[in-house]
Amino acid sequence: MRKLDVVAACLTLLAGCATGGDETRRKLSGMERARLLVEVANGALMEGDPVGALQNLSAAEQLDGSLPELFHTKALALATRHDRAGALQAAEKAVSLRPDYAEANNTLGRLLIDDNQLARAEAPLMKAARDALYRESYKAETNLGILYYRNGKYKKSVARLDRAILLSPQVSCIAYYYRGHIKMRESRVLEAVDDYQRASQKICGKFADAHLALGIAHERNGEVFKARRKYLDLTEHFAASPAARQAMERLRRLP
Repeated sequence: MRKLDVVAACLTLLAGCATGGDETRRKLSGMERARLLVEVANGALMEGDPVGALQNLSAAEQLDGSLPELFHTKALALATRHDRAGALQAAEKAVSLRPDYAEANNTLGRLLIDDNQLARAEAPLMKAARDALYRESYKAETNLGILYYRNGKYKKSVARLDRAILLSPQVSCIAYYYRGHIKMRESRVLEAVDDYQRASQKICGKFADAHLALGIAHERNGEVFKARRKYLDLTEHFAASPAARQAMERLRRLP
């Protein structure tokens, strides 16, 4: 039985999950039941079911509306549903309940970037990036890099993207991707090719936009054969993506 199923089963028992005999059984508090529902919601979100996540979160909120984790998960679920305003409101609620909640600060900063509220995004992202206990601080560093890139502050952007890559080189797909963009702007095409390759290999292999950027970099470097091969690969393996459609358009223009 999966962990998600175990948690769901626990929620059906008024006495809670027992670890031993009857003497260890006790009734779960409202907060404990709410936390279990949040865990179920996280599992639903990971399985691609944001509606199921939101249903469990609604039930959790009725039990205990003071859990910052509840509102952070709600922000993620609403963002998946393209409800930007609702996601922002939920992320702000999570941070208001726990100002030092690094993961929620990072999510809030990213949502503010997506909403083009760049001036507001820096503070929560800096708070998350500076938290020595935040295991995924590379995400906040990456988002700061994106923020500065959008503001045209390329030197500051590279510093943050470099930091993200230093912290977690294997999973810094987006950091490599944006650093490649900056190198392309500076006409350092071969270095950009290297970054785009790293942004599209191994765990980053499904990052269609990075594959497209790599093809464009090959094209700009005069490597038409490599560019064509990359564009064809995009149309084959990412057929339904916007990147594949752009690749097809570029294929038609290649000599």
